[in-house]
This record gives sequence, C-alpha cells and structure tokens, in this order.
Amino acid sequence: MRSVTIRSRGASLLSVAAALAITVTTLGAPAAAAEPFDQPGQFYDTQGLPEAPAGHIFRSAPAPLPLTAGVPGLPPLQSPLPATAERMIYQTADINGAPIATSGALYESTAPWDGPGPRPTVVIGPGTQGQADECAPSRNIETGVGTNPRTGVPMPSYEEGFALVLASRGFRVMVPDYIGLGTPGIHTYGVRSETAHAMLDGARAAVARSAEPSTPVLLWGHSQGGGASAAAVELAGEYAPELDIRAAYASAPPADLLAVLDHIDGTQLFGAIGFAINGMADRYPELQGVIDRNVTDAGRHALKDMSTMCLLDIRMQYGGNHTSQWTNTGQPLGTLIRNEPDALRVMEEQRIGKRVPAVPVMLAGGITDDTIPVGQVEELGRNWCEQGATVHFHHDPTPKIGTLNHVAAAVANFEPGVQFLMDRLAGVPAPNDCGSF
Repeated sequence: MRSVTIRSRGASLLSVAAALAITVTTLGAPAAAAEPFDQPGQFYDTQGLPEAPAGHIFRSAPAPLPLTAGVPGLPPLQSPLPATAERMIYQTADINGAPIATSGALYESTAPWDGPGPRPTVVIGPGTQGQADECAPSRNIETGVGTNPRTGVPMPSYEEGFALVLASRGFRVMVPDYIGLGTPGIHTYGVRSETAHAMLDGARAAVARSAEPSTPVLLWGHSQGGGASAAAVELAGEYAPELDIRAAYASAPPADLLAVLDHIDGTQLFGAIGFAINGMADRYPELQGVIDRNVTDAGRHALKDMSTMCLLDIRMQYGGNHTSQWTNTGQPLGTLIRNEPDALRVMEEQRIGKRVPAVPVMLAGGITDDTIPVGQVEELGRNWCEQGATVHFHHDPTPKIGTLNHVAAAVANFEPGVQFLMDRLAGVPAPNDCGSF
C-alpha cells in the first residue's frame, strides 16, 4: 500500500508553533481550572473512590479551551479551535497492580477525519511538567498556563498545543496527567510501570468515550512523554491486550534513567533528578533507606522543596546545581547509586528496552539534543531490535541552538511522527531500520 500523505493545514511547523502560542496566550493570568484536590468533595479529590475496572471514568467535566475561556477582565473570544475538551478522573494501577485513580484531559476533535478507517485516538504522554499538582496539564486546559501558588511562577502547559494540532487533523487526543500529578500523593516521575499504566488506562478511558465501535489507538510522547510512550508500548500486550494499538512514536525517551541522571547533573534540568528520586523513593522503601543514609539534611530539604515545584521553578531555583552537594561523601548521586545494590536495582527496574513491543515504533533522537543524547535513544532501538521488534529511527539534524535543542526536537520531529502513524493506520508496511543505526 502507498503512504498516506498527511492533510495540510498551512505550513506544518508554523501550525505547531501557532498552537503552542495559543497555550500561553494568557500567560500570567490566574488559571481558572480545577478546584484544589485537598478540599473534600472537589474534582481532584480521589480519596475514598471505590475500586473499578481499569480505565473506568469516575467523573468528568467539560472545560473550555484557551480563548473560548476568555481572559480575566476581557470579553470571551470566539475560538476556531476544532475540539471540545473535558478533564476526567479515571482508574489505573500502581506498581503492584493495586487500583489508584489519576486524572487526564480528553480533546474530542470536531474536525472531519479523512484518514483511513475510524477516527483514531492518540494518547500523548506529556513531557516534564513538574511534581506540584498545579503543573498537571488537565488542571490548566482553560488558559494553557498553570501557576504554582507557592512560587508564583507561571508554567505553560505546552502539551496542549500538540494536542490541538492533532485534534485539528481529526485525531481524538487523550493527555494523561500521570499518577500523583494533580491528584493526591506524590507524582511517581520516572516509575516505568506506573507511567505505562496511566497511558494505557487513559487510552481505555478515551476509547470508552468514543462513539465508534472500533477505535485504533496510537501512543505518542517526547522526553518524559517519550519514555511513557515507550514504556506503554512494551507493556501493552500484557496489561491492555484488548486495545487496538497500531503504533507508537517516542521522541527523546529517557530509557536509561541512571545515564540521564549523570548527563543532567549540573545542568539547568538538574531538578528533574529530584522529581525522579522523590517518585521512586515513595514506591521503593529500599531506595528511601539509601537516601536517608547517604543524603545530607540540605539534600533532603532540596528534594522536599522540588516535590512542590513545576519545571520552570526548578530551572530558576536549582539550575546548575550538582548532586555532590547533597551527599555525605561529596560523591555525585550517580556514583552513590552504583555503589548501593538496592538503589541500583530500583534504577534498573525502570530501564526501558527489556521487553519487546508488539507493534511498530518510531524512535526520534536529536543529534544535538542537550538533555537526552541521541546515543541513548539508539541504544533503546538496538535493544528492541535484538528482541525482534520493528523500529524506525529518525535522526533530527537541527543544528545547535544554545540549550534549546531538546525542546526544539519536539517540534522538529512532529511531522515525521504524524506521517509514521498515518501510514500505520493505512496498513503501509513499517520501515525497519534495525541494523542501520
């Protein structure tokens, strides 16, 4: 079968950039999204919910999109955005398979679907948002911007731009918040299985909302979201075998968290180390024990502080720090973890690439990515190839642009990623680059 050319709605990169701009139209305006979860009975209060099947929607509420919601002090604007949105609370599972509720946002496209087959559902794993509940994408649908009340720093909900572009092309789009981001408990950043569960159960929730009897599912993500997409496609066959998953796209996935820790130590993204340690220590008591024995009071204070921050908070307050400032011995945290068997085991449990995806996957890596080196993405592809997976690899050739190449790759890789997914929906045989990267 021939490749299906994606429908054009203006210059591709410009359309992505424009949609991203929409999400920050009201930058600095108070977010009028959901009620705080810590008020009993409010939307994000998941405490006391009954056990339900995976993907069950406990509650949902419509949410006006940016511009349709209006800007405080100004009259509402007529929006051309081709979607309706709702936030929802749905059932998923923790690392032990125990039920736990999480939140997400569903964008139902109002644009026609002229691709092959029934309208598909794309599940977008968000890139790093932070660990404070106010960072959760579903909390900030109306404005596209969250504000951390503790720091006063605005946080653009940039994933909404990508969701709106995909919705404009007829895709139904689900954006999970991940476990603990927006809902009670710590966001388990970096915990592979919980990330995958939130993605797959988000797909179940979105499919349940569909009017079509058969809904193809596609997985998508960049950075933390790339890891989420990759983890989900690995677990899909055993965790959600009933889903009709056709393909996955994973851009700059952090497949080896220990290698990522080494790479971002001392950089502007340093605080993401805190997010990962906080999330994993909450689920693995043995890792918490290692932290208690080896991290200074100042280090533990920093970890607690980061648990209440969004992405821009950590860049402003902790960018350029080093984990050697946290440890009793002055060793970097990566060295300490390698010398602690319990900690090393926990980190290895999060490694992506030990299971084989049953559907084709497109991996994208930037040759100048300043956060997830392309070699790590290639290693994930080789690990999958050795197990018999079908892997297409896309090298993003964007030249060095300061410290923005990791962010730029999300836009630069967008159109190749959409084309890959469209071709899989059309039944075009997937390119297999195994052995060539």
